Formats: sequence, C-alpha cells, structure tokens
Amino acid sequence: MRRCLAIARAAGDSGETAVGAIVVRGGTVIGEGAEATRRLCDPSAHAEVMALRAACRHAGTPVLTGCALYTTVEPCVLCAYAIRRAGIGRVIYGIPAGDAGGVTSRYAVLTDADLRGCAPPPEIVSGVLASACHEAIRHRRA
Repeated sequence: MRRCLAIARAAGDSGETAVGAIVVRGGTVIGEGAEATRRLCDPSAHAEVMALRAACRHAGTPVLTGCALYTTVEPCVLCAYAIRRAGIGRVIYGIPAGDAGGVTSRYAVLTDADLRGCAPPPEIVSGVLASACHEAIRHRRA
C-alpha cells in the first residue's frame, strides 16, 4: 500500500485525482497505475484500470488469476467490473469510494456472486493505511 500512496501523491502533484494502484503476483509488482483521466483525456483511465492494463501486458494475458490488486481508494463500479473480468483474487484498499464504490455502494460489483461472465468475487480487505490514503486523496496541486 505504501507504493500505492507514492503513486497517488505523484498523480496529485500532476493535477490528477490522487489515486494509485498496483497488481501483485507472488510478491512481485507486475503492474502499477496512477489516475490519468485528465492527462489522457480518457474517462476510463482510473488508477486501477491502468494497473490492470500494465499487469496484463506484463503477463501476456488478460487473465490475472492468482494476483492481488492494491489501491488507495475502493475501486469504483467501472474498475470493479474490470477487476472481476481479469479474475483478480484479492482486492486491498484504503478508503471507501462512497456512491460509486464497487464494494460499499448499492452497485457492489466486486462482491456480487451472481455476476455472470466474470470470475468469482475476490477477497476484500479494506481500511489498510486508511489515514494515509485519506490524506493522499486530499493532496492535489492546483
């Protein structure tokens, strides 16, 4: 999570929303991503999606079973669907995302056992370094 926080702060310094994510397989980071929606003019360039893209390129496959995704903020519904499609087995995050959260909102895509066409729901761990993640999300250079 500390690596995610460093990525988030760098994103905030560049004028993006301060969110950072990594994908880990067997203790090794195989993908990382920072929020890049403004820089890329792409509404899907969330930190989690960017980390998944990098991990898939590294692995040479869109299937990331056996991997964990760490992120400073709960993945939103968009990211949650991508995580489920990739087959990520564990999601670890710092702070909840509110109304758009893929775990805590009414659209709990990450935990919906009935979601068709996707891998089973991943294990969810929340609240990791929550104070630092909260501070990071408030960090953004104007």
